[in-house]
Amino acid sequence: MLNRWEDYIQHRFLDATPRQEALMSVITSPRSTGPYVALADGYLTVSIDGTDTSFHYVWLRDNCWCSECKVAQSTERRLFTATISDDIAATEAEYADSQGLRVEWNDGHRSAYSPQWLRTHDYSHAARAGRRHSPTLWDASLTHVPRFEHGDVVGTTEGQLAYLDALRDYGVAVVSNTPSIDGEVERFAETLGHVRETAFERIHNVRHDPAGYNVAHTPLELKPHTDLPSYHWPPSIQLLHFLVNEADGGESTVTDGWAILADLRRDDPQAFDILTRVPVRWQLFSDDEDTGATAPLIQLDTDGQVQTFRYSNQLAQPLDVPFDDVQRFYDAYRTLGRMIDSDRYKLVFKTRSGDLLTVHGHRVMHGRLTYDPASGARHLQDVYMEFDDMMARRRVLAGTHKPVAAQDVS
Repeated sequence: MLNRWEDYIQHRFLDATPRQEALMSVITSPRSTGPYVALADGYLTVSIDGTDTSFHYVWLRDNCWCSECKVAQSTERRLFTATISDDIAATEAEYADSQGLRVEWNDGHRSAYSPQWLRTHDYSHAARAGRRHSPTLWDASLTHVPRFEHGDVVGTTEGQLAYLDALRDYGVAVVSNTPSIDGEVERFAETLGHVRETAFERIHNVRHDPAGYNVAHTPLELKPHTDLPSYHWPPSIQLLHFLVNEADGGESTVTDGWAILADLRRDDPQAFDILTRVPVRWQLFSDDEDTGATAPLIQLDTDGQVQTFRYSNQLAQPLDVPFDDVQRFYDAYRTLGRMIDSDRYKLVFKTRSGDLLTVHGHRVMHGRLTYDPASGARHLQDVYMEFDDMMARRRVLAGTHKPVAAQDVS
């Protein structure tokens, strides 16, 4: 009966080359309980911390960190990937916990990879799953939006990290006691990243305006929605600063679109599929500007997870799709809309003067109830940003943005 190590080696080296056979004799020595490297056709397997992990030769060669292959000051790749030989392979390899993996290649090159670098870039299924961030999905049972003090967010690293963590996890946050000064929302944005320009005002004023180009300028209810679906890449962060909010009514609403889509996908997968497939035309315009895009409500990433959700009932244009898709789309669309408008998912709260509401615009819908414009002043200013920039800011603050070096190239 072969033991685990012998069975593994026999499987790996059934058609071993003479050099691999020599290496196999080392691997099957009495030290087989320690770290080892096994060479196979197209890849090698190394035991790190007792776990077998495989790396393709071409991937390792492409990621060599020596000064010939990387620009030392920036870690950018000097090696042009297309020049790597199609038959690239390791001729020798060894691994030690203290030094990591050392490889000699059949093109005459030598590379080294530290244990920490190998752990960081392990692309096995389990490692990749472990690195994927899972957002916290929520509904009306959340009871309140994560809330932070303005001075903490703009004045301390800890406060800013906590705020950015809330945006990453919940997709929504409120900053209290933001100075009620014209343009303050832009100044706040620039402490975190960069303002996203759109076709309309850089700083958009939202107040009662009978001549306004958007339903937000009326006192009517705003159903939960995401802004500017009329861009093929809608802004992914929106900051809404309540300079003054003294009117009766007008309570704010926020709704986690990703939580609703998770339930829809579970309970009605056909409806979910229709909404990922059927494109909708969206438009928002003013006297001087126009925006228009065609895209499905739901767009998935390469792992099949929701990446972008756009929903704005007021901006959807007449459907222009094949006849057989129309009824199926409307069935799914109405099912989704009823979920969005239900009390199960919608969080309703009164914003105060000085509150700054932040929403992840590809995930969280915002809205408001009706209000009486004669009962008191209500004036918001908002700007757009990008979620990517805010998460980059988070990595910089946390000191995790610079890559782990595979070897010392100084």
